[in-house]
Amino acid sequence: MLLAAAGTAYEFARAAEPVLRPLVDGQVSTLADLAAAAGLEAADVAAVVGDLLDGQACRVPKVTHCL
Repeated sequence: MLLAAAGTAYEFARAAEPVLRPLVDGQVSTLADLAAAAGLEAADVAAVVGDLLDGQACRVPKVTHCL
């Protein structure tokens, strides 16, 4: 699947759609929540989100507490 954000086109496997959809919709999600929704390992989700963070296509909100 193709995602265009922050002036860059990102190509991801179709399996990444459940990870990307909440982010595109502006939902605040944890890596664990995204991994569970997609049926993927947290490390795989972190790689997808890391690519978007590197390209400034998403951001990490200010952390006010730890879980």
